[in-house]
Amino acid sequence: MNLPVQKLRRAALLLVLVPAVAAAQAQATVSPPAGEWPNYHRDLASTRYSPLEQITRENVSRLQVAWTWKPDTAQSAAVYKNENTPIMIGGVLYFTTGLRRDVVAADPSTGAEKWHWRSEEAAVRFENSPRVGPGRGVSYWTDGRESRIFVVTPGFFLVALDAKTGKQVPSFGTNGVVDLKLQLGVPLNPDSAVIGNSSPPIVFENTVVVGPALREGSRPPSFRNVPGRVMAFDAVTGALKWRFNTIPQSGEFGNDTWLDGSAEYTGNAGVWAPMTVDAKLGYLYLPVEAGTGDYYGGHRPGDNLFSSSLVCLDMRTGKRVWHFQLVHHDIWDRDVPTAPILTDITVDGRLIEAVAQITKQGYTYVFDRVTGKPVWPIIERAVPQTDVPGERSAPTQPIPTKPPPFDVQGITIDGLIDFTPALRAAAIEAVKPFRLGQLNTPPSVVGAPDGTMGTLSVPGAVGGANWEHGSFDPETGTLYVGSFTNPFNFGLASDSARSDMRYVGRAGRVPSVSELPLLKPPYNRITAIDLNRGEQLWMVPGGDTPDRVKNNPALAGLTIPTTGALTRPAVMATRTLLFATEGWGSRAVLHVHDKRTGERVADIPLPGSVGGSPMSYMVDGRQYIALWVGVEGRMAAELITLALPRD
Repeated sequence: MNLPVQKLRRAALLLVLVPAVAAAQAQATVSPPAGEWPNYHRDLASTRYSPLEQITRENVSRLQVAWTWKPDTAQSAAVYKNENTPIMIGGVLYFTTGLRRDVVAADPSTGAEKWHWRSEEAAVRFENSPRVGPGRGVSYWTDGRESRIFVVTPGFFLVALDAKTGKQVPSFGTNGVVDLKLQLGVPLNPDSAVIGNSSPPIVFENTVVVGPALREGSRPPSFRNVPGRVMAFDAVTGALKWRFNTIPQSGEFGNDTWLDGSAEYTGNAGVWAPMTVDAKLGYLYLPVEAGTGDYYGGHRPGDNLFSSSLVCLDMRTGKRVWHFQLVHHDIWDRDVPTAPILTDITVDGRLIEAVAQITKQGYTYVFDRVTGKPVWPIIERAVPQTDVPGERSAPTQPIPTKPPPFDVQGITIDGLIDFTPALRAAAIEAVKPFRLGQLNTPPSVVGAPDGTMGTLSVPGAVGGANWEHGSFDPETGTLYVGSFTNPFNFGLASDSARSDMRYVGRAGRVPSVSELPLLKPPYNRITAIDLNRGEQLWMVPGGDTPDRVKNNPALAGLTIPTTGALTRPAVMATRTLLFATEGWGSRAVLHVHDKRTGERVADIPLPGSVGGSPMSYMVDGRQYIALWVGVEGRMAAELITLALPRD
């Protein structure tokens, strides 16, 4: 090996030389026109912040549905949850819909279709996709003369569409299409290889970068899988510009952190979450997922760079600038689920060009985005070790000292439900068959020699925070994060009929108590963090009390405070307000909060539960908020916009 693994961990951060950049220079991105939303998170910095201010605390309660776009095909009508965020640029709204990820261009003031591109990829590619459905949207490119919309299909093709007509661009790839499976640089059968995409590509200058998404990894059929390499293409021709191996191959930096040759066959380590670009530096920030499989790493010993890491690349060359591994040898599925957020903050009187990464485990890691140096110390702390046969867990994990966690971490008896003494006693009894522990307590075998049925922990494998992201207010330096206090049973089992892995995740139950959640509320939450000081400003429940809790007979006669919903909220800050969904499957409502205090100032009724994340734009002097709503089994996903009455 080039460097011992322990030395890599002590360093925690590995740098190549980069030029010094004064923190007082220009913003990371050229801010889009105030009325537009041209990228998935509005700007390349992924702030998901709109400077619009027509909708205020005084008038927000008057919001009403301005127009609705409804699907017109069977494959679109079969989709109840649409996670995509429309983009609005040049007076046109672009979004994806349907199982096959059609693209629609619409009038942003009426919803009338301008064009509709229908995907026609081969059935075999579609059927072997790990990510069917609308995905999370599209990307836009222009050179000032022509403009294009880029979408990645479920079958893993990159398609360039003329933004004005919706026609495939003949000069890009082959008739507007690049087969991404053939660009991965690994031998595979393009029809059967299970790799796809869930988030839009990111576009900077004349480069389009695609991050792959792979099969969900709790119970993979094999420890051998397709690697999730990141690929960049010429926006004009479709030619491959560069490829970054998130699992370093022989001779590449970090390969020695995959012991026993495991880098040769391990897969995943994709970038399924959206990516971020610093347009001034030309740097690309990758939130990388874990390697195969999610809960057992015995087939991939070592720290496993660059899995579960934040990686900074030179956007123009694909060369690594710096990285930080957030989870060593990840065995909790705590991959990096959101786009890194670029922030300019002032810490102890010093202006810092920073990047903030929120995580499933409830931490916010903050770095100097030029050098990768942590803004506040990140300490390698000893963590409990595994007793699973064949597994070798990492002895330490990197723990940030600031900001504080935005959600509960680890399960203790003190955290169990306590509405009444009887419920508390029942909760204590319910957890006796399980191991409990701190955040980094490793998974355990169901039916282990000690008789336990797995390891209960929180946040679970889906967060904490997840793809619903955060929102950063650059005027105040405040980060807003939605999260879900969702216990999970990290239990393992052998399943030779399903997988050649020694152990896979077992979908073990998390006990409830009289059909009530195991832990104390709030069940979900919205947290405001001052990134200038690394301190929490406020935390409020992220929704109302669910009916199943409010009407539970065990709570009859009790006054139950607002508990929050049993889902993950998505947030968007504007200059005036903070808008928050309750999360998919919860109440059909958009909550509006005071940004300074978290106080709820309005509840806007919606036609259905929110599947995506809200965005805002302005057309003809009218501010709109757009979001996808639906009802499982009853109402196909519809795009609605809210606006103030024209009077």
